[in-house]
Amino acid sequence: MRARLEQMIAEWRQNRRLRLGALVVLVVLGLHFVFGLADGRDATMAQYARDADLLARLQEAGRESAWPERAVEAEAALAAVEATLPEVASAGLAQAELQAWLAGQAASAGLAEARVRAETTLDVPGHPALWQVVARLDAQVPPGRMSMLLHSLSGGLPWIQVERVDISQGRQTQVSLVVRAYYRKAAGVDADAPAQGDPA
Repeated sequence: MRARLEQMIAEWRQNRRLRLGALVVLVVLGLHFVFGLADGRDATMAQYARDADLLARLQEAGRESAWPERAVEAEAALAAVEATLPEVASAGLAQAELQAWLAGQAASAGLAEARVRAETTLDVPGHPALWQVVARLDAQVPPGRMSMLLHSLSGGLPWIQVERVDISQGRQTQVSLVVRAYYRKAAGVDADAPAQGDPA
């Protein structure tokens, strides 16, 4: 082992090319380290500037005295919006409401062989006083009636939303819609009770 070490030392002293190669490697590693420090410093400074800006904005917002009023106004606005939701006494009635609405839209758009069925009724996560109903409409669309159908469906927004539209062209244009609607549980309905409506 000692002989091997002495041989390596002797080779190091005698081989100028080896020493230059090692020096180049050390210089490259040193430059890489220095550039890495500079990049890290720049990233740290940028993060500090962002944090300082956020802190300044939070301090400015904290000095405002209108936050309690804004919270009350926001709650009142939310209550007013929720009051526009149709109110139903049961999950089954929610399904019936949506089926009747879809059938009415199909009739007003002049669709043929319209079939409407409610698929499920679910509670709305985070909103125990609401139900969501998913229903499907399948029908034939006479020429020129598709835009009329889509326009009439837009009248249900924001509480009735079309989630999917499938249109197939053949001898007859077929449309298949999946619709989700939201309903408010009537007073006296247990808000924590799971939806019990069976699809029609």
